[in-house]
Amino acid sequence: MIALVAAAVVCWQAMHRSSSLVRRWGPSAFPRRGAGPLSVLDSGTTGRDDERTIVFLHGLGATGDYFGAFYDGLSRRNRVVIIDLLGFGHSLDETRSEFGIDDHVAALDAALDSLGVTDQPVVLAAHSMSTAIALTWADRNSERTGHVYLWGPPIYPDDVAAQAVAKEYGPMGRLFALDAKWAERACRLSCSNRDVSGRVMALMAPRWPTQISRVAGRHTWEAYHLSLRNLIFEFDWSRVLPAGVPVTVFHGANDPIGDQAHIAKMIGRAKIAEVPGADHHVALQHPQLLFDALGER
Repeated sequence: MIALVAAAVVCWQAMHRSSSLVRRWGPSAFPRRGAGPLSVLDSGTTGRDDERTIVFLHGLGATGDYFGAFYDGLSRRNRVVIIDLLGFGHSLDETRSEFGIDDHVAALDAALDSLGVTDQPVVLAAHSMSTAIALTWADRNSERTGHVYLWGPPIYPDDVAAQAVAKEYGPMGRLFALDAKWAERACRLSCSNRDVSGRVMALMAPRWPTQISRVAGRHTWEAYHLSLRNLIFEFDWSRVLPAGVPVTVFHGANDPIGDQAHIAKMIGRAKIAEVPGADHHVALQHPQLLFDALGER
């Protein structure tokens, strides 16, 4: 038994150390601060007259820590704000029970106002679930939005198609698609033991940086399943697409998320860039690609 455990540990360490994601990723050096109802990593103002703010929004089952230090370099010419979405990560709120699109957008508005980002140009970089937030915010603030960059947008023609691929969102997504009651039980159990569940998630994902895996469960059941429902399953994409602002979509060639034919139909004249060899995590697998795009003026 001891030999088996030792072998498992050695195997895990070998997989972890050989992972390109683990070798490439490092935590952001930006200080964390409260901004309205949200917690953010904020590079601070550049002092430039032409300052613009790049806002990063993470996906389901993640936090702002996901993006890591690679994007810190954008702060040389931009203010960079990495958001923990309402109810997730350090924006965890055990008392909140509403997580609709208006709640998420209002929280983003309050956070930017708190940071003094009131009239500067804003560029939005959104992964997966936060696509709905980015496009809705841009639709309501088109005069301030310079560009919206999306990767892995979970856009489908209807909620039936969306739920058919819920399994791609990990164990909780599979549970949610099959049986919401079991998903709720599993989530509440995980939420009541977040430190332990974080360690377990890290053990289950040796090819991921442990700092990302261990905080992936920092949400409540309400935040998880209501955001999944309101921002993916039941979101009306025709409300925000085609967008009235410039949009670029990065799609990993191996990404199972989203109906690509429907996205091409809905997105209008937006640019769609397919990334060979990438899956749902283009921002981590090909960070230079997004860094260069976000750094353009």
